[in-house]
Amino acid sequence: MILQNIASSLMICFLLLLLLPRNGISARAPTVQQIRSRHGTREVIVDNGIIRVSFSSPQGLITSIKYKGIDNVLNPHVRNRGYWDITWQGENIRGLDGIEGTNFRIITQNEEQVEISFSRKWKGGSKHIPLNIDKRYIIRTNTSGIYAYGVFERLSEWPEVEMGQVRIVFKLNTDRFRYMVVADDRQRQMPTDNDRDIHRGHAKALAYKEAVQLIRPDDLRFKNQVDDKYQYSCEVKDNKVHGWISTKSHVGFWLISPSGEYRSGGPSKQELTSHVGPTAITSFTSGHYVGRDMETRFKTGEAWKKVFGPVFIYLNSDSTSKNPRHSLWEDAKRQTEEEVEAWPYDFVESSDFPSRQERGTVTGRLLVNDRYILLNSLFLTPAQSAYIGLAPPGEAGSWQKNTKGYQFWTQTNETGYFTIDNVRPGTYNLYGWVPVNVAAGSQISLDRVVFEPPRNGPTLWEIGVPDRTAREYFVPEPYKDKMNPLYLNHTDKFRQYGLWQRYTELYPNHDLVYTIGVSNYSQDWFYAHVTRNIHDSTYAPTTWQIVFQLPYVNRRGSYTLQLALASAARANLQVRFNSEYSRPLFSTGNIGRDNAIARHGIHGVYRLYTINVPGRLLRTGTNTIYLRQAKATGPFEGLMYDYILDNGIIRVSFSSPQGLITSIKYKGIENILNPHVRTRGYWDITWQGENIRGLDGIEGTNFRIITQNEEQVEISFSRKWNGGSKHIPLNIDKRYIIRTNTSGIYAYGVFERLSEWPEVEMGQVRIVFKLNTDRFRYMVVADDRQRQMPTDNDRDIHRGHAKALAYKEAVQLIRPDDLRFKNQVDDKYQYSCEVKDNKVHGWISTKSHVGFWLISPSGEYRSGGPSKQELTSHVGPTAITSFTSGHYVGRDMETRFKTGEAWKKVFGPVFIYLNSDSTSKNPRHSLWEDAKRQTEEEVEAWPYDFVESSDFPSRQERGTVTGRLLVNDRFLTPAQSAYIGLAPPGEAGSWQKNTKGYQFWTQTNETGYFTIDNVRPGTYNLYGWVPGFIGDFQYQNRVNVAAGSQISLDRVVFEPPRNGPTLWEIGVPDRTAREYFVPEPYKDKMNPLYLNHTDKFRQYGLWQRYTELYPNHDLVYTIGVSNYSQDWFYAHVTRNNRDSTYVPTTWQIVFQLPYVNRRGSYTLQLALASAARANLQVRFNSEDSRPLFSTGNIGRDNAIARHGIHGVYRLYTINVPGRLLRTGTNTIYLRQAKATGPFEGLMYDYIRLEAPSRA
Repeated sequence: MILQNIASSLMICFLLLLLLPRNGISARAPTVQQIRSRHGTREVIVDNGIIRVSFSSPQGLITSIKYKGIDNVLNPHVRNRGYWDITWQGENIRGLDGIEGTNFRIITQNEEQVEISFSRKWKGGSKHIPLNIDKRYIIRTNTSGIYAYGVFERLSEWPEVEMGQVRIVFKLNTDRFRYMVVADDRQRQMPTDNDRDIHRGHAKALAYKEAVQLIRPDDLRFKNQVDDKYQYSCEVKDNKVHGWISTKSHVGFWLISPSGEYRSGGPSKQELTSHVGPTAITSFTSGHYVGRDMETRFKTGEAWKKVFGPVFIYLNSDSTSKNPRHSLWEDAKRQTEEEVEAWPYDFVESSDFPSRQERGTVTGRLLVNDRYILLNSLFLTPAQSAYIGLAPPGEAGSWQKNTKGYQFWTQTNETGYFTIDNVRPGTYNLYGWVPVNVAAGSQISLDRVVFEPPRNGPTLWEIGVPDRTAREYFVPEPYKDKMNPLYLNHTDKFRQYGLWQRYTELYPNHDLVYTIGVSNYSQDWFYAHVTRNIHDSTYAPTTWQIVFQLPYVNRRGSYTLQLALASAARANLQVRFNSEYSRPLFSTGNIGRDNAIARHGIHGVYRLYTINVPGRLLRTGTNTIYLRQAKATGPFEGLMYDYILDNGIIRVSFSSPQGLITSIKYKGIENILNPHVRTRGYWDITWQGENIRGLDGIEGTNFRIITQNEEQVEISFSRKWNGGSKHIPLNIDKRYIIRTNTSGIYAYGVFERLSEWPEVEMGQVRIVFKLNTDRFRYMVVADDRQRQMPTDNDRDIHRGHAKALAYKEAVQLIRPDDLRFKNQVDDKYQYSCEVKDNKVHGWISTKSHVGFWLISPSGEYRSGGPSKQELTSHVGPTAITSFTSGHYVGRDMETRFKTGEAWKKVFGPVFIYLNSDSTSKNPRHSLWEDAKRQTEEEVEAWPYDFVESSDFPSRQERGTVTGRLLVNDRFLTPAQSAYIGLAPPGEAGSWQKNTKGYQFWTQTNETGYFTIDNVRPGTYNLYGWVPGFIGDFQYQNRVNVAAGSQISLDRVVFEPPRNGPTLWEIGVPDRTAREYFVPEPYKDKMNPLYLNHTDKFRQYGLWQRYTELYPNHDLVYTIGVSNYSQDWFYAHVTRNNRDSTYVPTTWQIVFQLPYVNRRGSYTLQLALASAARANLQVRFNSEDSRPLFSTGNIGRDNAIARHGIHGVYRLYTINVPGRLLRTGTNTIYLRQAKATGPFEGLMYDYIRLEAPSRA
């Protein structure tokens, strides 16, 4: 009873710990205090136990944020350190309004949160902008941050006014915060405000006040660098989180914008983020990169109201990390994802902020009809990755300058489908040009929306890429004495200072001339059409020429010049044909205040001009277009060009009738696959018959088109077994499906055996792709398992490039082509993955910005259940989908067919997915994120409704099984997060080695409920296991699933093995050895991916460390003294005698018993996570006695060599007579008796000693 009470108390403590915030600080319901400071000012203090925030009252300035022992995260030396402000202009007045409140209110205060208000009503006069403003702040229980939003209102009778920039600003503690982060590849140690002081001679003024050159910085690393806040601008769509890190305190300060609805100018609008100060800003609206067109102009009689925010001011800490910059930034991104997922927040009290239920959704599909590109095509083309959004009604493109309303944007998927959710009620245009009314709770489907891009005829030539930026054009190198090192060798190299000045140096005697068919826009078209610096401070217009050939001219016809501008700053572009000094055919007039040239942007406001060109102005032969930028009063007048381009999706070639994939053409790459090997996209199978063992490449002998229509093509490459020993005795039908508007290939196989065929063993079945070695070098298996990879050539031991290690798959790289890989170990087993986590993996070509992915949308056709480990991708570059194999199990996973046994199974479909992102600054991230998104879509679409084989049942032909799993371990509790599944009938746990049938697995929720859907008709057992408990669950009755059946099992109860109360235990019953001590790798034989990684067990050679750690005696573990995470080696291995001989090892568990029931029966529960050619012997209190228990020879998991942390789970319940135990000190001897090499051994999951039952 005492032990039971202790266990209950521990469980309560554990649950209470789960309720604590991640920061580990004592959290509580937030409190509000109103006090008067020592200076006589009034303050409001809100404290939730994690952070304490002080506000001036009633002004509503944030004066202090106390967090993690830092008394004030903000700068205590300035008055305004956490504040809102707004620029505005009225009649004869232009001002900056600090928006200080005049009234303080507590809106709500409860156990969940505090929301407070600092408001101000306009009462006339010119001191403040004529708006009613209510600044709100929310601090929630268990939340490490502050939610901030503002309600801005104007009454119709108030005077005309122009509202400029609206923002929230934080000036941080200068002694703490020096490291700034805007994006994965835009982060750096920053100079200080003092370094920018030109009056003290610390810095030198440059062409405009925001930019300075650092002459005498405190940190000499910054000497001669340029600092300019505009170098850290960011587009709204990418500007979800930015901030600062204190490396001294291991604390981060972040501004998170979970939505773009309240920001102006659409997804491509650029805003300031963080900059020297240290300063962090959230801008809701501003004229940056647009100009005065972004000012909000209110006319007399115009009423208006808008909610800006909420935004989340997030603080985090990590006192234990060796790399706090990385861990804090990753956590900030994770928190951002949580905030985005929670939007719109359900805790905002303002009635002006509609809840999710009060909002609507708009869905549809955007198609492009460009008739000259699609000539002779049967289909419209989907608008892939298009930005599509709802914004206030106006002309096409008016959203770029809209500030008064809300905007809701998304991107289409590869097939053009889009969903715009959480839309505020209102009337919008869908850009482009579809009027839409959204009501609360509405679900609007627009079906197909067709965009017809401007085009009057077929393309004769083109310059650039139509992406609304000038990113693809030539950006020169920066001046060495005026650069920002962050942007050296960076995709955003245009953010360097002074690049506009390089034009005159590059073209000293004449302006740019671009010849179609000869010039290359990435090298020969300057990124900005700027003025020419004559001398000193005088500038002249510039005229660029485009020279092109026309073999024939229709002089009576009308040609069209499509001229797309990415930016314009006080420019006037004049266009002439074949005469530089004639009257312009076209002039833009004076356009633009984007200022992108000076402010290191690569675009501003997009403008498109469709210019009619009479045929009489053109010539047969050579023609010249003169583009003159006629404004030239300074260095920053000019513009940036965009333009036109088009391409297709994929083209796949197969050998016939073999069915090998020989070529995949995609995004201009002639072959994604390796053209230098014959088998580059193929199936294979290992097998063994009587006196024969072989590898069958499964080459077909018959080709058929199964279906061909507007939606898809399905083709078959099949082979029937006609006797003989050349091939495995199976009929095999390999199928491939390519669908309209789909960037990939679906592949599946139907494998069949007739009953009269001979006995055979089937081993590994897989699909393999060997990729283009010149393109693919970056491999991705998971978020935290991705890296640049060595090459196959680097592994060549015969040429001395690599050194052989303990087994053939592992080599040490001695002379790699890339010296970064020198001495690293490469082994394909380091990238294995459990089936439940192995839904997508693949490769990225950073050169081509293309990804190649293998997606497995279901585990039903894979063998061994959800915890079975399989190979994924590895050096080659190679990508594999394994359907069944012996990896981490051994020969027990071979599929053995006896005479008289018929069988059929469908493997797949799997999806071979290709994606691209030519515009991303970080294609590794964007392509991987897109691959994960596509995987979610494939999982959602399973089982596919387009598969033609009658052996693949549709969703309607499948069944569903539901129920609730409870655990009875003295008490009845819900089985939380348990794995539960249907698999072919057998003993408990037999699913681990089952290969012939299908398996369907899921996890229970927190209350033990589960749903297993899309189950093929058949007879199954219900199996499972529960983390935290030993043993395998098996439901007592078989489950018969019929087509369309809905089976409810109500409550099923798992009684985990137990004979008495726990005396002591070692480990965690999770079927792995993950919790035990894993040593550090050898420095000269490591894989850097797994340094400081949760999967550190994947390093090579860790088994060898046992002998070094225990040179004189084997492991001794003392209950109550030792700690299994430090003192229990992860694998019970053999001892190396240093001469390639090995001896068994005997581990000891020493424990105390204050009393022994010598007539009673104790129980040792021994759960193994893995076994490889092992024999475990168990003895009590006598090392040399006859074993009380022996496993016998067990296991072929090979997890020790193959960097696994588990293989097949085994549980042994060992009866221990009380007479073998002693009052006082006892010792259990665990001897692993097999020792012919380094890899015999086992891994423990969990060990528990139970007292005799009290029943």
